[in-house]
Amino acid sequence: MVTRHFSTEQLVPAVATVLVIGVLTISAWSLVATSGGTADHPQIDADVQQRYESIDGVNAIQTTIVSRNGTVASRTTYHATLQPGTERKRLVPINSTARASNMRISDGSTLWLYNDRRESATRVPLPETESDRGERLQRLFTKLDESKTDPQSVEPLPVVPQSERRPVNSTEEMTVSYRGTEPVDGREAYVVHVTPRNETKAYEQTVWVETQRFFPSKKRTAWTADGKHTVVTTRYANISYDTDVSSDAFSPDFPEDTTISVPERSDRRFYLRCQLCAT
Repeated sequence: MVTRHFSTEQLVPAVATVLVIGVLTISAWSLVATSGGTADHPQIDADVQQRYESIDGVNAIQTTIVSRNGTVASRTTYHATLQPGTERKRLVPINSTARASNMRISDGSTLWLYNDRRESATRVPLPETESDRGERLQRLFTKLDESKTDPQSVEPLPVVPQSERRPVNSTEEMTVSYRGTEPVDGREAYVVHVTPRNETKAYEQTVWVETQRFFPSKKRTAWTADGKHTVVTTRYANISYDTDVSSDAFSPDFPEDTTISVPERSDRRFYLRCQLCAT
């Protein structure tokens, strides 16, 4: 059994990931119109999935903030290198208020978590599945672009491994609303808000998707559990597209004396949730 050294900052997004991914993988969407402001639905002629997956590398500064009951619990900033349309990513901590923050590297088949304080790394084999974020974005905007009709079904997509608490039911009907556009990092972004159709469910998510390349430049997920209201916000700044990232960026380059461990199969769900919450 491998000992897991993760901070609260990493544990909370692991739960939030169920929300972040879950709202884009539900089986039915119910479209609603927003009152006032801009048009109820964005007018999009582009192939959303193609635009997103055609980005040849992204470099950015990623900041993730976790708040509980209105108080900031942690703030971590990374140098982020991403390859849209794949599971390849590299997150290098710049600064963090959390007790521990790990470098995270994924080449699509293996996730590496490196802790320089302990001079140790954890190697986690990833499932043999292709990234489907572009497809999820395409489906989301397709539903937003349609006229208001009865909810239409969308076949379920792969979901996050089960955790101890699962705030979102992947087959639950959701309500999606369009809230116009807002600037994020100097670029206009579509603002999409997602909530359960059952208003008694205490969670919601807002996603800001850049209007030209359809890169999710900001995400805010909030939920209430056990009397605690948690908000996880991830935002990208200084975004550069088409950076022609070398494949070497997604290969581990740790010191030779690094201690490497591999978690037991039964423990891998935890690490996979951390992989998903990384972006």
